[in-house]
Amino acid sequence: MKLIHHGTTRQGLGVIKPFKRYTPGGADFADTIPARIYASYEPAYAVAHNFPWSSDDGVDIVVDDGVVTVVVPANKAEVLEQTVCIYMLPDDTFTFTTEEEMGLTYHSAEEVTPTDYQCFDSVTEAMVEMGGKIKLI
Repeated sequence: MKLIHHGTTRQGLGVIKPFKRYTPGGADFADTIPARIYASYEPAYAVAHNFPWSSDDGVDIVVDDGVVTVVVPANKAEVLEQTVCIYMLPDDTFTFTTEEEMGLTYHSAEEVTPTDYQCFDSVTEAMVEMGGKIKLI
């Protein structure tokens, strides 16, 4: 068993439960996917995907040479000023998520008890600490 990372804005969770929210695969296909917990072996990717943002606002995620970067329009920089937590989970119930195009996402349909977690005052702080970057455009 290895540890996998799950990001969220919620602090102090004793158990992570599957939910049906930000589901990969496009709107029509997403409706067919059951509730899941999404996680990544790449901690910066877990941070990047688990705070409220919208691609309609111009926010994007890119991975270049293994470095995860959250790209944010300067006029939307306030989205980065929120608390985010990274939970470490045992990976024994997680499987690869084929619907996610970057190839860094795994999912579980079972409740998972975290082994540990760390919270950060901002998305920027979390991204830097977890090896990622923020790029304002």
